[in-house]
Amino acid sequence: MPKDAVLLIPEPDGENDLPTCGVKPGYYNSKQMLDLIEKHKNDADAIHFIADMLETGDVENDGFAEMIRKNHHDPSAITRIIQICRN
Repeated sequence: MPKDAVLLIPEPDGENDLPTCGVKPGYYNSKQMLDLIEKHKNDADAIHFIADMLETGDVENDGFAEMIRKNHHDPSAITRIIQICRN
């Protein structure tokens, strides 16, 4: 696992299964994660899935995942969140 990884998208369960919501499996650093969210901003299911994968179960650390999940149906809100994170 890369030292700067903040997100892991797991491989599909079955050998012939497609990636969940079309989200490419692998490790993502912060920049790659924002790129991934931006790429899928128009796909509410993919954004919800990414938020689920970001969740740690620790309320103090899950604010970003909750914010993404809360706005998963609003591509313009997702865009604003990404812009804020990049600045």
